[in-house]
Amino acid sequence: MIGLTRRTGEHCRLDPDHIERVEAGSDTVVVTTDGSSYCVRETVDQIIVKVREDRAGVIAACYVLDRGEDADPQGLGRRDLPPEAHGPAPVIPIRLP
Repeated sequence: MIGLTRRTGEHCRLDPDHIERVEAGSDTVVVTTDGSSYCVRETVDQIIVKVREDRAGVIAACYVLDRGEDADPQGLGRRDLPPEAHGPAPVIPIRLP
C-alpha cells in the first residue's frame, strides 16, 4: 500500500496494483481499476517513486522468504523474538512403512 494525501488533507492508502492511471493537470488524479478517482497533493513523479518503492519492498521480502533467512522480513510479527525464531523449522525426514 502506498500513502497519499488527498487535496482535503485527508491521508489515504491505495494498493498500487489497483492504480490504472495517474493524470497530471492542475491537480493530480489517481484513477483505480474500479473507476474511483482520487485527487491528491503528490505529483505524478512522487507517486511513481512510491509505487516503485512498494514493489521493490515486496520483491525484496519474497527474495528473503525464498532463501529461508527470515520468515518475517518486514518485522510485522512479534518484536520480542529474535529473527531466527521466525525461520522455518528443521526438516526431519520420516520413513513410512
